[in-house]
Amino acid sequence: MSSTDRDRILSEFIDAWNAGRRPDVDDYLARAEERERGELADALMAFLRFAPTPEYSDEALAEIRADPIVAPALAAAGERAGLLPTLFVRLRARLGMSNADIAGELVSSLSLPGDRAAKTEAYLGRLERGELEPSRISGRVFDALARLFGVPRAELEGAGDVGGWAAPAASAAAFRASDEAADAAAPHLDLLAKGLSTPGDAARDEVDDLFLGGR
Repeated sequence: MSSTDRDRILSEFIDAWNAGRRPDVDDYLARAEERERGELADALMAFLRFAPTPEYSDEALAEIRADPIVAPALAAAGERAGLLPTLFVRLRARLGMSNADIAGELVSSLSLPGDRAAKTEAYLGRLERGELEPSRISGRVFDALARLFGVPRAELEGAGDVGGWAAPAASAAAFRASDEAADAAAPHLDLLAKGLSTPGDAARDEVDDLFLGGR
């Protein structure tokens, strides 16, 4: 396959994306010769990192909501953190990507320093465990995930809103442990307060702002 063919396939994918037709990356890779697929995949992922969210038609939105990956998440109302954790895991699995892979894509598309990948991955782990309040996640993160997963940003945000968010409930044993810890710490509250108010090495950075700063 010549570079002209590769450019043509990439151009066709971009046109389909911008038209809201939800092109499948694997389908377009299959059009290329096997030895050329790695380079084409890199080009497609480079586009998806910065691609605008398409203007989906009503028909396309209906297809997205009926997607076997998306529909079960939208039907699972009542989970803490809304439905976002379930939807995130399903969309990530569909791409065959790990949280580390997703973090790497976010670091690139959000122009973060390379050494922020591990911290970004940790936040993604919290997100899929329902430990992160969706309303605190920046719109830039939702935009980047929407481009990567090929779904509207509104679907991701809406999944976070459905059912509301609540912190995981603590067990009775945890409450007992907390009471015991409080009793043990009582004589040292002044020292603890001083330590907590002293800036540490883990100062808040742009990754914290993206996942905790709100939309």
